[in-house]
Amino acid sequence: MSELSEQARSIAVGPSRGGIFYGWVIVWAGFVLLTLSAGISYSTPVLFRYFEADFGIGRAQAAFIFSFSQLTAFIIGPIAGSLAEKRGPRLAVGGGVALLGLGLFGASFAQSYLPLVICFGLAAGIGNGAVYVPLLGLIQRWFYRRRGLASGVATTGVSIGTLAFPILAANIAEAFGWRFLYAALAPVCISVGLLAAWVLVADPAEKGLNPDGAIDASALPGQAAMSGMSLREALRDRQFYLLYFCAFGAAVLSFMAFVHLPQHMAEATGDRMAAASIISVIGLASLASRLGGGSWADAIGRVAMVRVALFLMLLTSILWLANPWGAEIFFAVAALFGVTYGLCIALLPTVIADSFGNKEISRIIGTLYTSFALAALVGPTFGGMLRDHFGNYDLALTLCIGLSALTLVASVGVSRRF
Repeated sequence: MSELSEQARSIAVGPSRGGIFYGWVIVWAGFVLLTLSAGISYSTPVLFRYFEADFGIGRAQAAFIFSFSQLTAFIIGPIAGSLAEKRGPRLAVGGGVALLGLGLFGASFAQSYLPLVICFGLAAGIGNGAVYVPLLGLIQRWFYRRRGLASGVATTGVSIGTLAFPILAANIAEAFGWRFLYAALAPVCISVGLLAAWVLVADPAEKGLNPDGAIDASALPGQAAMSGMSLREALRDRQFYLLYFCAFGAAVLSFMAFVHLPQHMAEATGDRMAAASIISVIGLASLASRLGGGSWADAIGRVAMVRVALFLMLLTSILWLANPWGAEIFFAVAALFGVTYGLCIALLPTVIADSFGNKEISRIIGTLYTSFALAALVGPTFGGMLRDHFGNYDLALTLCIGLSALTLVASVGVSRRF
């Protein structure tokens, strides 16, 4: 393992080829794909009122469509990662894009609640998972020295999609209806998405390149890009479970902020319009942290930067509970959570690659990301139950502080090995 790691480092810091490194083409294709995927997914809540009116359902049933699609996306991750390893990213990601588009098109014709759940919650959810996990794994193979920056740039697509698509979806649905919106988005998703998926290449060696576009005459092209552990070996490694717990804890706290921070502000201040802007604050802060944090992480160490993010998450949880300033604290908490959320999302795939190498990176990322599905089920639901039972968020936030502290402690056992 140490020999492979040293070889990877020698390749990464070698002299670069002239021209544009093809890895950046893949990064920008990933940016486009993640913008589409996240934008379609996170614009769903603005359509709840239309679903409720058309299908005669309540808010809980409408919210289930979104939750089920997220759960499906993270559960399908290991399968999508395995398909990308065996058949290549074009097939996995292209198939995901096609399924996402077909799910939207089918949903636009749904005449009852169950077909809507199947088309959007299941089909589009699987499509999102098949796009997300293989892309994150692919970028790690193309970069070593600048892995944090590359992942940060690609995952800004999530932030852009989250910020722009809900506004676009709300305006189109208001003018033409949600069915027209989905029917129009389907061909755009398929055409643009398949074009972006077509440029994906599984391994730098296929282009005669090394990670970061570096040249090293003593090493075979792409050798470092494919070194590392198998999924089976990773599952026997203690560091896998430390990372799984860290990912779970960070995801629980992030979902708590997305779901309950606006509700808490509305209850505390009575200003529901201001509370609705909380998500935008999180999105804007996460966008900035993905762009800046990735390059900083490459300089100071990606594992170290994740520890900084988890430490900041602990302080933010304490600040949320203590609330020393009144209404203004909610915006400060939202901004800080946005920073930590953006850093964790951008850097977690890079830390996974630094821990286990790139041999089966998509499979390992997909398996580890099932922690997000568990967090999506446990965090917001349990936090809501505690709020309903006690009439406030005090106990839920106290437990969040404890979980955040444990997550930070677990991260101390994580080290870079490839």
